[in-house]
Amino acid sequence: MPCETLVSIRSLVKSHTNRYVDNWKDKGKPIIGYFCQYTPPEIILASGALPLRLRAIGSEDSSLGDAYMSSRTCTFVRHIMSMVLDEKYDFLDGQVTLNTCDHIRRASDVFVKKSDVPFNAFISVPRTPRESLYDYFLNELKKFINGIEEHFEVKISKKKLNQAIKLTNINRKLLTELNTLRILRRPKISGADALAVHVASQVLPPDVFASLLANLLDELKDFEGLEEPVARFVLTGTELDEPDYVKTIESQGGVVVADQICFGARSVLQPLEEDTDDPLDVIGRAYFFRTSCARMIGDFPNRWETLKKLYKDVEADGIVFQRLIFCDPWGAENHNIMHRNRDEENLPFLSLSREYGTASTGQVKTRVQAFVEKIEIARAKKAAGEQNV
Repeated sequence: MPCETLVSIRSLVKSHTNRYVDNWKDKGKPIIGYFCQYTPPEIILASGALPLRLRAIGSEDSSLGDAYMSSRTCTFVRHIMSMVLDEKYDFLDGQVTLNTCDHIRRASDVFVKKSDVPFNAFISVPRTPRESLYDYFLNELKKFINGIEEHFEVKISKKKLNQAIKLTNINRKLLTELNTLRILRRPKISGADALAVHVASQVLPPDVFASLLANLLDELKDFEGLEEPVARFVLTGTELDEPDYVKTIESQGGVVVADQICFGARSVLQPLEEDTDDPLDVIGRAYFFRTSCARMIGDFPNRWETLKKLYKDVEADGIVFQRLIFCDPWGAENHNIMHRNRDEENLPFLSLSREYGTASTGQVKTRVQAFVEKIEIARAKKAAGEQNV
């Protein structure tokens, strides 16, 4: 698909940094890296810093991270920490880690003890999004704000938080519009390119991203769309910031028309209420009660219902679940989905395991090809049965 803006976005997400991040740093403005979608970028923006989602794209060696982390730690975390120890992230002025999982929790220790990043924060998030636990999370955000204010000698006011909400709401609305173009019978953008756009939203200054996405949406208006796919997939599972991996899945005739991954569409919240008297509460509730990830152990029933609804709403033909090897939360999620699906819906389901940085393999292509063929056979049998009625 010839699209100038899309080519630019693809290039911007091929590294852990980009020219806009470099320009931000050259202006003397701080940058704070973060691992997890439960970190509200609005708080970082309100401090005058740039929130940057941590990635290890382009990393070919995790040996430095391996020296301080278990071999049973997922390769996503080990590659990121290897880049940190190799001083690839020395441009950061701070980082915030969460108890997302034991692996990322361990990364926090390595950041504090072995890196030169000057500001380190930690947000403890409860494992179930219950109202009775919300005040605990809100208090963690307040401690995060206090830490930023003290270290960077700034004041995060209600006015600045409201301004940050407005800024991020612009991008939420644009990303929602983009996602509607994915679910057409002839999608106007592939799943791989949609992931690149979503990743870009988390590694660029918000105003820069808004301009790029507005241009992209304008360019897509006159595009007739991709060829109608042989199969329409919903993609779910663990952290995935590698568009080439999705491209490999789509190389077998299917298209990822929707997803529930934290670097993808699950990162997009509904627009937050603007100009409120308590913007921190608005932010806190939006992030704590968002569509959860597998680290929210007690919320699986809601995630399963959300996944089923998404599958039906986008008229999907199958669900593709991808999981990083040694990712415990999503390993349990895979088990739960397979058993619940078997007992209730029996939706076409493909489970893939992967290592970070391994985007294209013959095994993935073979398994997706077989999955597509299975979908086609089932479709043909259904059509034959309907004709015989």
